[in-house]
Parts: sequence; C-alpha cells; structure tokens
Amino acid sequence: MTLKLSLIIASGLCALSLTACDAPGGPAAGSTPAIDASGPGDAVVQFQAQDAAMNAAVEKARTTLPAFLARLDAGDILPTDSLKVGFPANGGNEHIWVNQVARKGDELTGVLANEPNWMPGLHQGSTVTFAVDLVSDWSYQKDGVRWGNYTTRVMLPYLAPEEAEAVRASLSATPTETTAR
Repeated sequence: MTLKLSLIIASGLCALSLTACDAPGGPAAGSTPAIDASGPGDAVVQFQAQDAAMNAAVEKARTTLPAFLARLDAGDILPTDSLKVGFPANGGNEHIWVNQVARKGDELTGVLANEPNWMPGLHQGSTVTFAVDLVSDWSYQKDGVRWGNYTTRVMLPYLAPEEAEAVRASLSATPTETTAR
C-alpha cells in the first residue's frame, strides 16, 4: 500500500491530504514504510498491502464514515473536508483524497486534492465521481482541528519529524468526536 501526504493551506485552514495506493511497486514484504518521490504525482509513503495497522485504520474509517456523511448531508462541511477514495488504477487501487464533496444517494462527486501517480488523464483538481463503498478514510475540520484521518495517524511515525509534528498539531486528539453536536 502506498500513501501520499501533503498539507494544503486554504483560507487560513490547514487541510491534511493523505493518499494511499495498493498498486504494484510497493515495498517488499517485511520492509519498513518509506517516502518515495519517484512517481509522476505527489510523493508517497509506501506501506505493504498487508500492513495490519493500515488495514485496521481503513476498516475503522469505513465503520465511522456515517459521521462524515451526516455532516455532508447537513451541509456542515468545508471545501477542504475530504474523503479518501480507492480508485481502480494500475492493477490495484490508488487511494487519493477528494475534497469539495457532494452526494446524491450512494454516488459522490468531488475534486482530486492530490496529483495522482497511477490514474492517467486525471490530475489534482480533476472532478471525479465514485460510490460510497470506495471510501477508505475521511477528514473534516471542526473546532480548529481535523477529525478522522485514521490512515494519517498510522503514517505519522514514518514522516520527517518536522512534518509529523505539523500534521499531529492539526489533528484532533481522537479520530471521532465523543459528543454529538
């Protein structure tokens, strides 16, 4: 699994953008995740497709996805609030953040928040349409912090210390809110 991370500053808000990919060319079994900037898109942090911590983070994000979708349906999201979506690409899936999300039933649309590596013809800013069941993570800003970002939290130990600290400072203490508002 390959993950892509970048911070986007928009309207004075720090929006975290992390992308994952389980396309061929990831690290060998048993290897430590590492940053790779050799692709045509944004730099990525590569994880094994079988990475237990990353797979658990994706599963927990999918389980808690209704929290994001409820905010989306209520019109209570910012343009930088995002869903990470696993698009079929290069014999696997490229999981990439999509913001400016809109929903019509189980169909969602949005704009790619990162430059993809394995999605020919698509670029950062391209409009995409996808099904809810392709979502692998979510992120929204509230009370000055980012909620969700399950996969981002798994990535933190593999980032440069300064970058990890900036990302950590933007995240809520826990991925989900403890009280409904």
